[in-house]
Amino acid sequence: MKDAGHRACVEAALRFEEGERVPVNNFALATAAYSAGETVQAARWDPKLSAKVSVDYSMKTLSDFVKPILDSQVPFLDLGMKVTFPENDYGRVPGHIVDTQEDIDNLELFDPYDPRTCPNFTKVFTESIQETARILPEDLHICGLSWGPITTAGYVMGVENMIMNTFMDPDLVKSLITKVTVLVSDMQKRMIDAGSTVMWMADPTSSQDLIPPDMFAEYSKEHIAKVVADVKAMDNTVPTFVHICGNTLETMKQLPETKADCLSFDHAVDPGKAKRNADGKFAIMGNINPVSQMMSGTPESITAECYRIMDAAAERGGFILAPGCETPITSPDENVIALGMAARTWKHRSWSSSL
Repeated sequence: MKDAGHRACVEAALRFEEGERVPVNNFALATAAYSAGETVQAARWDPKLSAKVSVDYSMKTLSDFVKPILDSQVPFLDLGMKVTFPENDYGRVPGHIVDTQEDIDNLELFDPYDPRTCPNFTKVFTESIQETARILPEDLHICGLSWGPITTAGYVMGVENMIMNTFMDPDLVKSLITKVTVLVSDMQKRMIDAGSTVMWMADPTSSQDLIPPDMFAEYSKEHIAKVVADVKAMDNTVPTFVHICGNTLETMKQLPETKADCLSFDHAVDPGKAKRNADGKFAIMGNINPVSQMMSGTPESITAECYRIMDAAAERGGFILAPGCETPITSPDENVIALGMAARTWKHRSWSSSL
């Protein structure tokens, strides 16, 4: 594997240093399969194909990160839940399995280190990450993937039921979140053992669009902190990233208490305000609009938007350029390449007079 400076660039940003350029994350999973002319269904279950299309796509799009086709719904199969898998989309979890405290007590969590208890997680996550690490031509950061604790609990209980129970039976919700946090930590640790060099945890249910900041403090923050602490206790060189969808402008003020290294924030948040709220306490990653720009924009519009975001948030380090959420599957390659190029040309541009 060639040391091409990808990880050094990311690590400089996480130390709030201005490196030679802004690091960039293409924020892609299924998009890599689509770009290669493969179906998500084929890549999901084939670790070699998953690794190949993802590495090829990251190299082509000038990303400093790579994430194989890790379908975040697959672990629910190993919890005994029903999951349906479209040919060209992520799995769907149509129902829940927990309603009562007895259900929580009887919920059997799988052991990510024991393939007999989690054959699906092992194939889709462990083996795909191992293969990615094996074939990696340059020192891209390899991302694992899990849902955050409150989001995982929402799948197991049903998000609507869980939100209702925060008012009717809050102890029930807290009991479930506490229990599944152990599984989230164990999955993250297993992925690091398999070769992931970044803890990547997506937690859309922590969005202010679903729960206000005071509920984040009560139901989510300590559990995110637990996963981060478990990962850092295992390997304190692994950067810890948390992605939260939608509006996070007030919630992000609590992120330092989780000890996470970086918040990936959505296009709903003003990047300048996010930079001020981070205040040098954690790095931020974002936040070009994934639909209006990555999927439907042009290389020129994407370049201009990336420059605007970096003008607002990239000075003095602590920033990684990326879409505000996952790059849509049909995004043209040239648009994603424009994202990677913008990170490399921002410091050297003379573009403002032409806008």
